[in-house]
Amino acid sequence: MITKDTEDAVLLYIDETHIRSYHVLRSTWSEVGRQKQVPTFGHHAHVSRFGAVNIHDGETVLHQTTAVPMPRRS
Repeated sequence: MITKDTEDAVLLYIDETHIRSYHVLRSTWSEVGRQKQVPTFGHHAHVSRFGAVNIHDGETVLHQTTAVPMPRRS
């Protein structure tokens, strides 16, 4: 909690998001007595973004990390 505003204080609004190359399966229909088979393909690529905005001057900062599928070892 900020209790005192000073000239050198910086207030930032920050947020993050994660973008994946696959969708999460939440629910599905299947035949009674049979389990639904959902194929998977190993590791999936994803991107994570983190951003901040200085509310005093509007300056923005963006950081992005990327992960790509790695080949599986035999």
